[in-house]
Amino acid sequence: MKIPLLLSAVLLAAHATPTKAFGLFGSKATSTNSKLPLPTLNKDTNRWEKNAADDGEYPYDAIGSALRHGPSPFLTRVFNADEYEQGILKYMATAKVDRAEATGNIDAKLNNAIDWAYQKMEEKNGKPKVDYTRLDKKQAALTAVWAFGITPLAINVILDTANQFVNNPGPSVIKTAGGM
Repeated sequence: MKIPLLLSAVLLAAHATPTKAFGLFGSKATSTNSKLPLPTLNKDTNRWEKNAADDGEYPYDAIGSALRHGPSPFLTRVFNADEYEQGILKYMATAKVDRAEATGNIDAKLNNAIDWAYQKMEEKNGKPKVDYTRLDKKQAALTAVWAFGITPLAINVILDTANQFVNNPGPSVIKTAGGM
């Protein structure tokens, strides 16, 4: 008897409360988006151009990209800055988001495109939106350990092993078999 009464109360409250589908669409988001300095596509050059009101400042630097999302966005940002900026501008224009959100999403996509696409699909299905600009301290510490500890150690082992094979090849199976 209590379950139908509780169910009725929940349904009545849900019906009486104005809701927006998936929390993604609505007047608040639309009014915020209309104030964003969105970039435009220059059809002559086929390149995205930032809005005059956009200061062009990223929410964090290339090291911040590495700490948040690993080496791939860091390397892209350092060695292919123009392509990176074009990706940010395109994401800003198509998703109608600010530079900070676009930067986080592009970094996440460069790090793991499949997981990023899956998360975006889940967000469209009502899951909470992920803030890719947030720095997880645990992830940053793990990234630092890998960057400054494990990776240099692995490279050192590989180089030492290769050096030993080149300078001290040791006994050869062919030489041993030929001497019999």
